[in-house]
Amino acid sequence: MSHNKFYLFSFLIITFSAVSSAEEIILLNGDILQGSITEETDSHIIWNADNFGNLSIALDQVLSVNGALLTNNSMDVTQSRPEEEPSAITRSFSGESFSGSTAAFGNMSSGNDERNEWGLEAEMSWLNGDLRHRSALGYESKSADNNQANVKYHLSHSVDWFFKDSWFWSNQGSFGANDNRAIDNFYTLGSNLGNQFWDNDESALLAETGLVWISETFIDGTKDDRVTLSWSSVYRKLLFKKMGLSHSHQLLVSIEDADNSQFSADVGFDFPWINNLFTKISIEWTYDNRPVEGVEKIDRKLNLGLNYSW
Repeated sequence: MSHNKFYLFSFLIITFSAVSSAEEIILLNGDILQGSITEETDSHIIWNADNFGNLSIALDQVLSVNGALLTNNSMDVTQSRPEEEPSAITRSFSGESFSGSTAAFGNMSSGNDERNEWGLEAEMSWLNGDLRHRSALGYESKSADNNQANVKYHLSHSVDWFFKDSWFWSNQGSFGANDNRAIDNFYTLGSNLGNQFWDNDESALLAETGLVWISETFIDGTKDDRVTLSWSSVYRKLLFKKMGLSHSHQLLVSIEDADNSQFSADVGFDFPWINNLFTKISIEWTYDNRPVEGVEKIDRKLNLGLNYSW
Protein backbone atom coordinates (compact mmCIF):
# COMPACT_ATOMS: atom_id res chain seq x y z
CA MET A 1 0.00 0.00 0.00
CA SER A 2 1.46 3.40 -1.00
CA HIS A 3 1.85 6.24 1.52
CA ASN A 4 -0.86 8.32 -0.19
CA LYS A 5 -3.33 5.44 -0.13
CA PHE A 6 -2.59 4.80 3.53
CA TYR A 7 -3.14 8.45 4.49
CA LEU A 8 -6.36 8.57 2.45
CA PHE A 9 -7.60 5.36 4.07
CA SER A 10 -6.87 6.70 7.57
CA PHE A 11 -8.54 10.04 6.76
CA LEU A 12 -11.71 8.36 5.50
CA ILE A 13 -11.88 6.19 8.60
CA ILE A 14 -11.47 9.10 10.99
CA THR A 15 -14.10 11.22 9.25
CA PHE A 16 -16.65 8.41 8.79
CA SER A 17 -19.56 9.26 11.11
CA ALA A 18 -23.27 9.93 10.68
CA VAL A 19 -25.31 11.29 13.53
CA SER A 20 -29.03 11.97 13.61
CA SER A 21 -31.44 12.91 16.33
CA ALA A 22 -35.17 13.34 16.75
CA GLU A 23 -35.50 15.24 20.04
CA GLU A 24 -33.75 18.01 21.90
CA ILE A 25 -33.58 19.45 25.39
CA ILE A 26 -32.71 23.08 26.19
CA LEU A 27 -31.10 23.91 29.53
CA LEU A 28 -31.42 27.13 31.50
CA ASN A 29 -27.79 28.01 30.76
CA GLY A 30 -28.54 27.98 27.02
CA ASP A 31 -27.02 24.58 26.18
CA ILE A 32 -28.94 22.43 23.70
CA LEU A 33 -28.64 18.63 23.70
CA GLN A 34 -29.98 16.42 20.95
CA GLY A 35 -30.96 12.85 21.76
CA SER A 36 -33.89 11.18 23.53
CA ILE A 37 -35.41 10.63 26.98
CA THR A 38 -34.73 7.20 28.46
CA GLU A 39 -36.14 7.76 31.96
CA GLU A 40 -37.85 10.44 34.06
CA THR A 41 -38.14 10.78 37.83
CA ASP A 42 -39.68 13.42 40.07
CA SER A 43 -36.43 15.38 40.11
CA HIS A 44 -34.33 14.29 37.11
CA ILE A 45 -34.38 13.38 33.43
CA ILE A 46 -32.12 10.64 32.11
CA TRP A 47 -31.22 11.97 28.67
CA ASN A 48 -29.41 9.82 26.07
CA ALA A 49 -27.43 12.54 24.27
CA ASP A 50 -26.22 11.76 20.75
CA ASN A 51 -22.63 12.75 21.49
CA PHE A 52 -22.31 12.19 25.25
CA GLY A 53 -24.36 9.10 26.17
CA ASN A 54 -26.70 8.98 29.18
CA LEU A 55 -26.78 12.15 31.28
CA SER A 56 -28.69 12.73 34.51
CA ILE A 57 -30.13 16.27 34.35
CA ALA A 58 -31.99 17.96 37.21
CA LEU A 59 -35.45 19.19 36.19
CA ASP A 60 -34.80 22.59 37.75
CA GLN A 61 -31.99 23.05 35.17
CA VAL A 62 -34.24 22.31 32.17
CA LEU A 63 -35.95 25.06 30.18
CA SER A 64 -37.80 22.93 27.62
CA VAL A 65 -38.01 19.52 25.97
CA ASN A 66 -38.99 19.43 22.28
CA GLY A 67 -40.27 22.97 22.62
CA ALA A 68 -42.43 22.23 25.69
CA LEU A 69 -41.61 24.59 28.57
CA LEU A 70 -41.30 22.96 31.98
CA THR A 71 -43.83 24.14 34.50
CA ASN A 72 -43.91 22.91 38.09
CA ASN A 73 -41.45 20.13 37.23
CA SER A 74 -43.82 18.59 34.66
CA MET A 75 -43.67 18.58 30.91
CA ASP A 76 -45.45 17.71 27.70
CA VAL A 77 -42.94 16.36 25.21
CA THR A 78 -45.43 16.05 22.34
CA GLN A 79 -45.16 19.72 21.33
CA SER A 80 -43.17 20.62 18.26
CA ARG A 81 -39.47 21.31 18.41
CA PRO A 82 -38.16 24.91 18.27
CA GLU A 83 -36.65 26.22 15.07
CA GLU A 84 -33.39 27.45 16.61
CA GLU A 85 -30.20 25.75 15.49
CA PRO A 86 -28.48 23.74 18.25
CA SER A 87 -25.32 25.22 19.73
CA ALA A 88 -22.14 23.38 20.65
CA ILE A 89 -21.99 22.08 24.22
CA THR A 90 -19.35 20.42 26.30
CA ARG A 91 -19.56 17.84 29.06
CA SER A 92 -17.60 17.80 32.30
CA PHE A 93 -15.74 14.51 32.61
CA SER A 94 -15.90 13.55 36.27
CA GLY A 95 -17.20 10.74 38.44
CA GLU A 96 -16.10 7.14 38.69
CA SER A 97 -15.67 4.52 35.96
CA PHE A 98 -13.37 1.65 35.01
CA SER A 99 -12.84 -0.07 31.66
CA GLY A 100 -10.20 -2.06 29.83
CA SER A 101 -9.36 -4.76 27.32
CA THR A 102 -6.91 -7.63 26.88
CA ALA A 103 -5.75 -9.33 23.69
CA ALA A 104 -3.73 -12.41 22.75
CA PHE A 105 -2.39 -13.64 19.43
CA GLY A 106 0.15 -16.14 18.16
CA ASN A 107 1.17 -18.70 15.59
CA MET A 108 3.50 -21.68 15.48
CA SER A 109 4.84 -23.69 12.55
CA SER A 110 7.33 -26.54 12.16
CA GLY A 111 8.88 -28.60 9.39
CA ASN A 112 10.30 -26.61 6.49
CA ASP A 113 9.42 -23.39 8.27
CA GLU A 114 10.30 -23.21 11.97
CA ARG A 115 8.54 -20.17 13.36
CA ASN A 116 7.02 -19.09 16.68
CA GLU A 117 5.25 -15.81 17.34
CA TRP A 118 2.98 -14.72 20.17
CA GLY A 119 1.95 -11.58 21.94
CA LEU A 120 -0.18 -10.06 24.69
CA GLU A 121 -1.68 -6.60 25.04
CA ALA A 122 -3.71 -4.92 27.78
CA GLU A 123 -5.23 -1.48 28.22
CA MET A 124 -7.03 0.02 31.23
CA SER A 125 -8.69 3.34 31.95
CA TRP A 126 -10.25 4.48 35.20
CA LEU A 127 -11.82 7.79 36.16
CA ASN A 128 -11.89 9.02 39.75
CA GLY A 129 -13.30 12.49 40.23
CA ASP A 130 -11.59 14.78 37.73
CA LEU A 131 -8.53 12.49 37.35
CA ARG A 132 -8.29 9.76 34.73
CA HIS A 133 -5.58 7.10 34.66
CA ARG A 134 -4.64 5.29 31.43
CA SER A 135 -2.28 2.32 31.31
CA ALA A 136 -1.08 0.13 28.44
CA LEU A 137 1.08 -2.99 28.33
CA GLY A 138 2.34 -4.90 25.30
CA TYR A 139 4.70 -7.84 24.77
CA GLU A 140 5.66 -9.68 21.56
CA SER A 141 8.14 -12.50 20.92
CA LYS A 142 9.08 -13.73 17.45
CA SER A 143 11.64 -16.36 16.46
CA ALA A 144 12.44 -18.28 13.26
CA ASP A 145 14.61 -21.35 12.49
CA ASN A 146 15.47 -21.81 16.18
CA ASN A 147 17.29 -18.45 16.33
CA GLN A 148 17.13 -16.21 19.38
CA ALA A 149 13.72 -14.56 19.66
CA ASN A 150 13.25 -10.89 18.84
CA VAL A 151 11.36 -9.21 21.65
CA LYS A 152 9.25 -6.06 21.66
CA TYR A 153 7.60 -4.71 24.81
CA HIS A 154 6.31 -1.48 26.29
CA LEU A 155 4.64 -0.24 29.48
CA SER A 156 3.06 3.19 29.76
CA HIS A 157 0.94 5.15 32.20
CA SER A 158 -0.63 8.60 32.02
CA VAL A 159 -2.64 10.76 34.41
CA ASP A 160 -5.19 13.20 32.94
CA TRP A 161 -6.57 16.10 34.96
CA PHE A 162 -9.85 17.47 33.59
CA PHE A 163 -9.57 21.12 34.56
CA LYS A 164 -12.37 22.53 32.39
CA ASP A 165 -15.21 20.61 30.78
CA SER A 166 -13.59 18.15 28.33
CA TRP A 167 -10.13 19.78 28.44
CA PHE A 168 -7.41 17.97 30.33
CA TRP A 169 -3.72 18.21 31.18
CA SER A 170 -1.92 14.89 30.77
CA ASN A 171 1.43 13.71 32.14
CA GLN A 172 2.80 10.35 31.00
CA GLY A 173 5.79 8.06 31.14
CA SER A 174 6.77 4.85 29.38
CA PHE A 175 9.63 2.43 28.85
CA GLY A 176 10.30 -0.59 26.65
CA ALA A 177 12.46 -2.17 23.96
CA ASN A 178 12.17 -3.21 20.32
CA ASP A 179 14.65 -5.73 18.91
CA ASN A 180 13.08 -5.44 15.46
CA ARG A 181 14.23 -1.80 15.28
CA ALA A 182 17.51 -2.46 17.13
CA ILE A 183 16.36 -0.48 20.20
CA ASP A 184 17.84 -2.06 23.33
CA ASN A 185 15.69 0.15 25.58
CA PHE A 186 13.81 3.43 25.54
CA TYR A 187 12.25 5.82 28.06
CA THR A 188 9.78 8.67 27.56
CA LEU A 189 8.35 11.45 29.74
CA GLY A 190 5.75 13.83 28.39
CA SER A 191 3.27 16.57 29.22
CA ASN A 192 0.32 17.31 26.92
CA LEU A 193 -2.80 19.42 26.60
CA GLY A 194 -5.75 17.36 25.39
CA ASN A 195 -9.46 17.37 24.68
CA GLN A 196 -11.83 14.43 25.14
CA PHE A 197 -14.34 15.64 22.56
CA TRP A 198 -16.78 12.89 23.47
CA ASP A 199 -16.78 9.43 25.00
CA ASN A 200 -19.83 7.18 25.11
CA ASP A 201 -20.91 3.66 24.20
CA GLU A 202 -21.26 4.57 20.52
CA SER A 203 -18.04 6.46 19.84
CA ALA A 204 -15.17 8.45 21.31
CA LEU A 205 -12.60 10.98 20.13
CA LEU A 206 -9.51 12.19 21.98
CA ALA A 207 -6.68 14.42 20.76
CA GLU A 208 -3.66 15.84 22.56
CA THR A 209 -0.48 17.74 21.82
CA GLY A 210 2.57 18.73 23.85
CA LEU A 211 6.22 17.91 24.58
CA VAL A 212 7.74 14.44 24.97
CA TRP A 213 11.31 13.66 26.04
CA ILE A 214 12.67 10.45 24.46
CA SER A 215 15.80 8.52 25.35
CA GLU A 216 16.72 5.58 23.09
CA THR A 217 19.69 3.25 23.53
CA PHE A 218 20.42 1.09 20.50
CA ILE A 219 21.85 -2.42 20.34
CA ASP A 220 25.09 -1.08 18.81
CA GLY A 221 25.64 1.08 21.93
CA THR A 222 24.71 4.46 20.43
CA LYS A 223 22.15 6.70 22.12
CA ASP A 224 19.65 9.32 21.01
CA ASP A 225 18.15 11.76 23.55
CA ARG A 226 15.77 14.42 22.28
CA VAL A 227 12.77 16.59 23.12
CA THR A 228 9.95 16.30 20.62
CA LEU A 229 6.68 17.97 19.72
CA SER A 230 3.92 15.39 19.98
CA TRP A 231 0.49 15.14 18.35
CA SER A 232 -1.74 12.11 18.89
CA SER A 233 -5.37 11.07 18.69
CA VAL A 234 -7.57 8.09 19.53
CA TYR A 235 -10.90 7.44 17.79
CA ARG A 236 -13.44 4.64 18.00
CA LYS A 237 -16.86 4.10 16.47
CA LEU A 238 -19.52 1.41 16.78
CA LEU A 239 -20.69 0.40 13.31
CA PHE A 240 -24.05 -1.28 12.65
CA LYS A 241 -24.50 -1.54 16.46
CA LYS A 242 -22.05 -4.47 16.59
CA MET A 243 -18.79 -4.07 14.68
CA GLY A 244 -16.20 -1.68 16.09
CA LEU A 245 -13.78 0.64 14.28
CA SER A 246 -10.70 2.08 15.98
CA HIS A 247 -7.90 4.41 14.91
CA SER A 248 -4.93 5.85 16.81
CA HIS A 249 -1.79 7.67 15.76
CA GLN A 250 1.18 9.59 17.16
CA LEU A 251 3.54 12.02 15.47
CA LEU A 252 6.86 12.93 17.14
CA VAL A 253 9.11 15.66 15.71
CA SER A 254 12.42 16.65 17.33
CA ILE A 255 12.55 20.31 18.36
CA GLU A 256 16.28 20.59 17.53
CA ASP A 257 16.10 18.74 14.20
CA ALA A 258 12.76 18.51 12.37
CA ASP A 259 14.18 15.80 10.10
CA ASN A 260 14.36 13.50 13.12
CA SER A 261 10.73 12.41 13.29
CA GLN A 262 8.57 9.34 13.82
CA PHE A 263 4.98 8.51 12.94
CA SER A 264 2.95 5.50 14.01
CA ALA A 265 -0.66 4.56 13.29
CA ASP A 266 -3.01 1.69 14.08
CA VAL A 267 -6.33 1.00 12.34
CA GLY A 268 -8.49 -1.90 13.47
CA PHE A 269 -11.90 -3.56 13.22
CA ASP A 270 -13.60 -5.53 16.02
CA PHE A 271 -15.90 -8.44 15.19
CA PRO A 272 -18.02 -9.63 18.15
CA TRP A 273 -18.40 -13.24 19.22
CA ILE A 274 -20.29 -13.51 22.49
CA ASN A 275 -20.74 -10.95 25.26
CA ASN A 276 -17.46 -8.96 25.51
CA LEU A 277 -15.36 -11.44 23.52
CA PHE A 278 -14.38 -10.38 20.00
CA THR A 279 -11.85 -10.83 17.21
CA LYS A 280 -9.75 -7.82 16.23
CA ILE A 281 -8.03 -7.29 12.91
CA SER A 282 -5.63 -4.34 12.83
CA ILE A 283 -2.92 -2.81 10.68
CA GLU A 284 0.10 -1.20 12.35
CA TRP A 285 2.25 1.23 10.39
CA THR A 286 5.46 2.83 11.70
CA TYR A 287 7.72 5.34 9.95
CA ASP A 288 11.08 6.52 11.30
CA ASN A 289 12.99 8.81 8.94
CA ARG A 290 16.24 8.37 10.87
CA PRO A 291 16.57 4.72 11.98
CA VAL A 292 19.77 3.11 13.18
CA GLU A 293 21.98 1.65 10.44
CA GLY A 294 20.64 -1.63 9.04
CA VAL A 295 17.01 -0.93 9.99
CA GLU A 296 14.31 -0.06 7.42
CA LYS A 297 12.45 3.23 7.77
CA ILE A 298 8.99 1.63 7.47
CA ASP A 299 7.43 -1.25 9.39
CA ARG A 300 4.02 -2.72 8.52
CA LYS A 301 2.18 -5.39 10.44
CA LEU A 302 -1.20 -7.14 10.17
CA ASN A 303 -2.56 -8.44 13.49
CA LEU A 304 -5.33 -10.96 14.12
CA GLY A 305 -6.13 -11.55 17.78
CA LEU A 306 -8.73 -12.58 20.32
CA ASN A 307 -9.82 -9.73 22.60
CA TYR A 308 -11.87 -9.37 25.76
CA SER A 309 -13.18 -6.05 27.03
CA TRP A 310 -14.88 -4.93 30.21
